[in-house]
Amino acid sequence: MAARHVILHLTHTDARVDARILRQLEALQEIPGVSVEAIGCSRAEGAADASDRLGLRITSLKLRSLRLRYFPRSIAHALVALELVTRLLPMAVMRRPLVVHCHGPMVLPHGLFIKLMTGCRLVYDAHELESRKSAQTPILSWATYIVERACWRGIDLLISVSPAILAWYIRSLGSKESALVMNAPVLRGAKANVPTEGRYFNLRFGIPDQEKVFVYVGLLVPGRGIEALIETFQDDGVPAHLVLLGYRDTLGLRHRCSGNPRVYLHPAVPHDEVVPLLRHADVGVCLVQDVSLSDRLCLPNKLFEYAFAGLAVLASDLPEIKRVVHKFSLGICCVPSSHGIRQGVLEALNLKVRAGGADLAELSWEHQASVLLAHYRRLLGKSTLPTARSS
Repeated sequence: MAARHVILHLTHTDARVDARILRQLEALQEIPGVSVEAIGCSRAEGAADASDRLGLRITSLKLRSLRLRYFPRSIAHALVALELVTRLLPMAVMRRPLVVHCHGPMVLPHGLFIKLMTGCRLVYDAHELESRKSAQTPILSWATYIVERACWRGIDLLISVSPAILAWYIRSLGSKESALVMNAPVLRGAKANVPTEGRYFNLRFGIPDQEKVFVYVGLLVPGRGIEALIETFQDDGVPAHLVLLGYRDTLGLRHRCSGNPRVYLHPAVPHDEVVPLLRHADVGVCLVQDVSLSDRLCLPNKLFEYAFAGLAVLASDLPEIKRVVHKFSLGICCVPSSHGIRQGVLEALNLKVRAGGADLAELSWEHQASVLLAHYRRLLGKSTLPTARSS
């Protein structure tokens, strides 16, 4: 007999490559008697698709509005939202989910409508402080806040990625059951397609074995200190190398790095292969610039990936990042300016203590998954679900 209940995740991003969504889909399959599914949008962003390998049920919609490149950002955003109404809503309502889990404000009104139509529970997962993000127009920020406020009473559970962001939502919009689920990496069964002996990055890029390798993981976009890093590693006085491992390059890095003998581009890898790959470096770089309130209060997944890879960390001195770095003795923090980054790189060259020696259980995905499952079981109630998985 098929599972009787559906937990349905909705997103306007590509769920097949979104590490946070993929981890949650896997974790929620532990609840007996449920079918866990996701509906997202097909986006060719260069990230590695892990959904088929993980056996997850994900529907990816090909939206025509995503191809519109020449409209102002706010108008393009509105067109995507309108197309989602016609494409996503019918599919979601037909599934009559037990829970609809909305990733981001664009699909939050859809989730509220589905709740009103089906009586399901509504979970809102704010991956950032959504109305205070960088590179977002004032109109879009205002519209995002209005959407969140209008839907607030209908939300049964709020989830976010840092204590400070959760506190902001509750302080600004009102009391709400909430859960902190940080962007920690999955470690169990992680296996990278790299040599088990030697130093992978040194071998791949011809770096002498005795020279240190700094690595940056994530989006290759402004606001991450990447330009200042490249400038720093162009200096002959910095005896180390920088590997940029990521995707969605909006900085033209392939051209900018081609003539730099100490800066290298590496393509993205599946999210469960990141930590094993990082173990072949020395220092992980987590430099978020203080360009928005969302950035200021963030806890990026790369910070946890570096920690579990056993790397020393060079991170921004933003409040939440600094708190975690100091609490778990992960490395050092610096001001994310050109001068501050250069000074931080030079200081990080002398770091001796590896982060992997710290007790990081609180930061693990296993801990985050247990928090997520506990809140889901409380949300659903013991009488809602069977005691064993249907077969």
